[in-house]
Order: sequence, then structure tokens, then C-alpha cells
Amino acid sequence: MNQALQTFFVCPAPPCPNGKLHLGHIGGVYLLADIFVRYQRLRGNVAHYVTGADEHGSYTLVKAGQLGRPVDEVSAMYSGQILHCLEAMGIEVDEFVKTTSQDHKQHSLSVFDELSAAGLIAIEDGRQLYCESCQEFAADSLARGFCPECGEPTDSNLCEGCGHGIQHATLRQAQHVPCGQPLSLRPIRQAHLKLEAIADRLIPAIEASAWPRAIKDKETRWLKEELRNLAMSRNFARGVTLAQPAEVAGQTLLTWFEGLWCFDTGIKRICERNKADYSETMRSPDSKIVFFMGQDNRFYYTIGVTASLLGRGYAIPHNQAIQDFSKLEGEKFSTSRNHALWADEVARDVDQSVLRYYLAGIAKPFGQNDNDFQVDGLIQAALRVREYETALRKHVGGSRSYALNPLLPVLADAVARYQAAMDAISFWDALHAIDTFFAHARFADATASQLDAQEISLFLSMLHPFIPVLVKSYGACFFGAQWQPSLSLAGESLHAGSPPVKIDFPLFGQPIQEKFVAAYIERFKAPALAD
Repeated sequence: MNQALQTFFVCPAPPCPNGKLHLGHIGGVYLLADIFVRYQRLRGNVAHYVTGADEHGSYTLVKAGQLGRPVDEVSAMYSGQILHCLEAMGIEVDEFVKTTSQDHKQHSLSVFDELSAAGLIAIEDGRQLYCESCQEFAADSLARGFCPECGEPTDSNLCEGCGHGIQHATLRQAQHVPCGQPLSLRPIRQAHLKLEAIADRLIPAIEASAWPRAIKDKETRWLKEELRNLAMSRNFARGVTLAQPAEVAGQTLLTWFEGLWCFDTGIKRICERNKADYSETMRSPDSKIVFFMGQDNRFYYTIGVTASLLGRGYAIPHNQAIQDFSKLEGEKFSTSRNHALWADEVARDVDQSVLRYYLAGIAKPFGQNDNDFQVDGLIQAALRVREYETALRKHVGGSRSYALNPLLPVLADAVARYQAAMDAISFWDALHAIDTFFAHARFADATASQLDAQEISLFLSMLHPFIPVLVKSYGACFFGAQWQPSLSLAGESLHAGSPPVKIDFPLFGQPIQEKFVAAYIERFKAPALAD
């Protein structure tokens, strides 16, 4: 804890407002970012949660067409539902940037101008898919076909199967989604990010970063073996419109750039609110940007967004937390196949603390393809949370005279392993460290007659990023309503504050309702058993 105060801008990828968030979205991205924010604050750092809604994406346009409603109306509706899903899971957002907002459009154009001034924008020949029947250009999810790399069905954006960035000229058997007709290719002029001009700086910056080794290897390999400039503009009616250079005037920026740049707009808003200089904040060695995303966002965050930061004179992201696609009983979460659990709906039946605890535990390292939500695991998570509560509750209402013994070596080691895991965004390992602490803590021993204040405070503090509502409730019971989680409490501070609060709340780790389990099995497990 003897380190300079740092400021973390924690930025999960902005969801597309074409539907609510399911537990795959929550567990793979948004919850993990919330846990990291809470952990940094636990350490005494400043941390801001910045995300938004990618309202210029074609997915919202397609959804609006299906609903027969104006696209801006549909976008606003789903943006509200996304925020409701985050709230239902206890995820607190500091800045939510809608890409249709005027300040975001202006800031995106400023970023583009900065890159142009740095000599990193080139106008080059390109080709864009075109529908002869509809007499219009196609972009993003309005064009469907097959990936040239893995052969899986994909749109003209990015392959969800392998993460390959699709160039229009390489999409196989391309069809126009609105009419179903084959697409042709038309030559256009496009703005491109000149990665070839920055690769010699980008590669060593990535190598020196704290990114996971697997991500470093993938991105540096691409930069060394498949390097190309990235198209930044296209013919598409919705988005941030370029007025210059003249050759691309009227085109809009790809959402893989301006949509992801909502984090930058959010940081600018925070700086303005705090009366801080944006450029100085971005250049400060004490400012850290951390991105959270699913694997389909990997390429443009690790290459395009990273290059756009470095090209403007800023440090590359401190870390990139990337998750494989989440599964539900062995199959990928899928909205289109109705193979999903919606966050706000499940949170009505299962306590938020149990959901957060379980989802954090099944988020595994990128590349393992092991993020599988199972009802049996959820049931076990509820039992584990209840086990923690049972150990805590047996001490409530007893004497306020706590022992202040030196921390056992096995407990000190568990705290150190916890901090290392949390710093590395390995939350599943941090939960293992918490389990080790609980197994050896004296307060967890059913025969213990003495309560060690430091043990119980540290235990609650380590749990706090994962299940904050539960922790604050029990912290108040033991140490008073003014208690705050910390990993470096002085013993005497545990006696400060208002009198302890009595337990007047039910167990958070309630057994999963039989009705919920039965409906879950019928929906997700019974079809598989029938096959």
C-alpha cells in the first residue's frame, strides 16, 4: 500500500443498444470491470467506471427495422434497459457515454484530427460491399457471409468465431441482410489509420505492458506478420460524419473507432467535472486505462484503439482484460436462439451477491474457453455464500472486546496472493485466496471462543469488490456503520465509529428457489437430454 496515488479509468466495451444485457454480457465484461473499480478504491486509488452505448452500430438499425420503430427511439429504449440491468447487478457506472451525444461526436472528430496532424491518417483505395438491388452500400451487420479465416458465418465487421477483422473484399458469399440479395464490391476512397507508420513503436510498447502474455503474442504476431493499415471510414448514413479530407467528406467513422472512443469522451467529461486538464491527465504516469471486453472486441481494442492512443502521444492501455464468449450449460449465450438469462430478470429470483460471486468465479483466462454458467454451480455458490454468513453471524451480538493478535502467516500469505491476483485481473484466483483465508481464519472455527477483529475485517474487505452489499451489511454489524473496507487497517481503527448495527436482514445466501431451478432445467437442460 506504500505507493503513489493512482487514477484508474476502467472502461468496459460499450454495448450495442439492440437488447438487454444477459448474464454472459454481465459476467464476461461489466461485472469484472465493477470488481476492478471497487478493488482499486479498496487500495486507496481513484477509480472511474466509464462505458456507454454504441448507438451508431448497425445492429440497432436492424433491430429498429424488425420492430418497425424509429432507430433513435429504439436506441434510447435499450440504452435505458442496459443501465437497468447494470443497476440490478450492483454495477455502478460513473460515466455513460451515448455515441449519439454531441460532445462525443465533436471529441471523435478531434481525435481523428489529432491522428491526422500526427501523420497517421492516409486516404487510400478501398472496396465496400454494395447492393445493386437496393442501390446502397452495406456496412457492418447489414452484410452477412462467411469468414475467410475460419469459415464460420459472420457479418462484414468482425468474426465472432475467431476474432478475425473482416475486410469487405474477403467476406465470402456476401449477402445484403435487408433484402437477402448477393452483394458486389465497389471501389471507394477511405481514410485509413497508418499502422505501418507506428508499428515500430507499438510493438515494443505492447511487449513492455502488463497485458496477458497470450494477448501480447497474438497482437505482436499480427503486427509483424499481417500488418496493414486499418480502414477508418465508410459510406454509411449513421455515425460521426467527416467533413475533411475532401475525398472522404460525408463518410462516417467506423464504430470500431468512434464507438470505442466513448471511453475517451467519458474521461474528458470526468476531467471537466473535476476541473482537471484532460491532456495532462492522459499524459500523467499515474493515470491508468484498463479495458474490459469480450473476445469479439479484442482486435480493435488491442490494435486500433491502442495505436490511436500512442499516436496522439499518450501511453497505451495499462491492461486489457479479455474474456472468451460465455457459455450457458455448454452452449454460447445467444439472444437470437433465446439461449440466454437476462440480468434484470434473474436478479429478481437470485440474490445479487450470489450472482456476482458465482459469475466472478467462472470468468477464466482468455483462450481457455471455460466460462460456463451452470445451475449446479449457481446452487453451490449460494451454499458457499451462506457458509461465509453462518460463520460471521455466530459472532454477532457478542462482546465488543476483540482480540488484536498478529496475523497468522498463512493468512498474510493469502492476503498477498489475493492482491497479486486482483492486480492481474485474475479474479478466480483471488476467490481461491479468499477461500484459503476463510479456511484458516480463527473466526470461521465453530469452536472458537475469541473473535479477532483484524481477521474478520480483512476477510470482509477482500470480499467487498465481489459482494459489496453483503460486506457493508456485516461490516456495520461488527464495527459500526462508519466502517470502510481496507487491506491495511490499524487495529485500533476497528473500534472507531458508531455502535454496531444489529442483524435485521435475511441471509444473502438464500437457497436457489426450486421454482427457478425447475424452469431453468426445463428451458436449458431438458432439450439437451432429449437429444
